[in-house]
Amino acid sequence: MKWESRLKFDLLSYFCKKIAMIYTIGETVIDLIFKNMQPQAAKVGGSALNTSVSLGRLGNRVSFISEIGTDELGDWCKRFLADNGVDASHVVQYENKKTSLALAFLNENNDAKYSFYKEFDKPMPIGEFSFAENDIVLFSSSFALNSRVRQSVANVLRNATEQGVLLMYDPNMRKKLSKDSTEYIFLHENFGFADLVHISDEDAVAMFGTNNVKIVFSELQKFNVKVLVYTQNKNDVVVVTDSYSLSYTVPQIQVVSTIGAGDTFNAGILHCLSKSYISKSNIATIEREFWDKAIPFAIRCAANVCQSMDNYIDVNFLANL
Repeated sequence: MKWESRLKFDLLSYFCKKIAMIYTIGETVIDLIFKNMQPQAAKVGGSALNTSVSLGRLGNRVSFISEIGTDELGDWCKRFLADNGVDASHVVQYENKKTSLALAFLNENNDAKYSFYKEFDKPMPIGEFSFAENDIVLFSSSFALNSRVRQSVANVLRNATEQGVLLMYDPNMRKKLSKDSTEYIFLHENFGFADLVHISDEDAVAMFGTNNVKIVFSELQKFNVKVLVYTQNKNDVVVVTDSYSLSYTVPQIQVVSTIGAGDTFNAGILHCLSKSYISKSNIATIEREFWDKAIPFAIRCAANVCQSMDNYIDVNFLANL
């Protein structure tokens, strides 16, 4: 088949199916990045926002659910999202409030530790959503455990679940929670919403007291999670389902900053899920060949971010593949 005919065929196939919207839910912050106590960069950030921007740069339809202030930084965030093809119609902008700041301090391995400065104090107003069949929802990080926004976030997740939408959860959890805490309850509720969970080995130790991937998946199955994607920093990425366990090598690279690496890894997976029309109805029966393409692609996305001060893939990333 000539390339012109192939292109027409691909375009026809693409538009004959409904193009999915990928929704991401999370906080917006301005990352002020320091190395040896010297400022290095200022970036629009936040876990789900980073994922959204990478998804937009990959050509996906993506909508971000979040909150910002009415200050200059908030306006910068909205412009930045628009410039990267991210729908910001569900981003709440609070009057007379400042957009949150995150001071990121890079260590000798260029991993970050954070100090946060926030002043939002009211529940986040979000109405009900009407999802389409092939839509996907990502929720992640501390925002998914925040009591102040919990009702709004949980309502979105319930709507998505009731409407048969695929949900991906990345807890990004580094601290151990008390079983009596509200966060612990929310964490378990989140697992109950999720079809696919991305957990790092650090997350696993904090949440389950083990980095044994089989035990972690067994725990997640109690919540009816269908797929576990398990990352281990520089070591292999493991995918576990009820039918198989797969392992993928992570190439060694020169790291400039790890900020946004996991978020962009999520974007790579979501991109592949969307383009392959994976949904809630077939997530449990994905052939292993899908992961043979999706995980290496997600690893390349994360590696691209690690080699710069940006929190998202380079705009020329696809051209360089």
